[in-house]
Amino acid sequence: MLKVALSGVGQAAVCSALRFIPWFVLSIAAAVPIVSASAADYCKKGGGAVAADLSGPVDDKFLKKMREIGVTTIIRYYDYEPPTLPKKTLHKKERDKIVGAGFSVAVVFQHHNNNFSSFTPQRGRNDAIRSLVLAKENLQTKGSVIYFGVDGGWGTAEQLKSIESYFKAANAELKPSGYRVGVYGGGLVCKTLLEKKLAEVCWLANAKSWPGYADSFKSRRWKLVQSLPSKCGGKEVDFNVTNGTDTDFGQFGL
Repeated sequence: MLKVALSGVGQAAVCSALRFIPWFVLSIAAAVPIVSASAADYCKKGGGAVAADLSGPVDDKFLKKMREIGVTTIIRYYDYEPPTLPKKTLHKKERDKIVGAGFSVAVVFQHHNNNFSSFTPQRGRNDAIRSLVLAKENLQTKGSVIYFGVDGGWGTAEQLKSIESYFKAANAELKPSGYRVGVYGGGLVCKTLLEKKLAEVCWLANAKSWPGYADSFKSRRWKLVQSLPSKCGGKEVDFNVTNGTDTDFGQFGL
């Protein structure tokens, strides 16, 4: 955020101008989250991030740092075995460590979801079934969210149709179980799945070149928005902020 030093005259002029701006405009402006270009701005006390997502397991050093800077939720992954990255999958021992340290947990399923070929009804069904196995192991609370990654800038009608078919199949498995379905992805994908009620929650990826990012960000229909990755607490991490109006993005554990 740019900080400008004002003279006494300048400060008085600003204050005078603010008197003529409607209170509700100022309230909205104050509630809009600041999404930095780098996690470095969040890796300090009072940085404003509420959640940190990382693809490897936490450790004591990392959790201590997250507590110091005010992060309250750790986001980890559900995946198959073997996972796409070493130790990517959240298991109960790590879950207990996170919750025992005073954090809640949020989860996202990702297994080559950066390959468009993954978005078929069969994969949607299989990924949901695998997620339910891990949800049981990790004592995931009913009513919380299982996100599914859509890790590409897809946006044609044909591509969206395939993504919808994946989420229809995932919903068929998850909804009877009591979990909510979320999507991690670009703006257009989020908008489409929310409107078709194939996802209840959007986690907006920090991929501004993907279709619909700007419109989706302005709409504030997302529950989380992601920053660019950096290192903090000895780990590669992406920080996330809420939309300023709703702190429930499907976390569980506390």
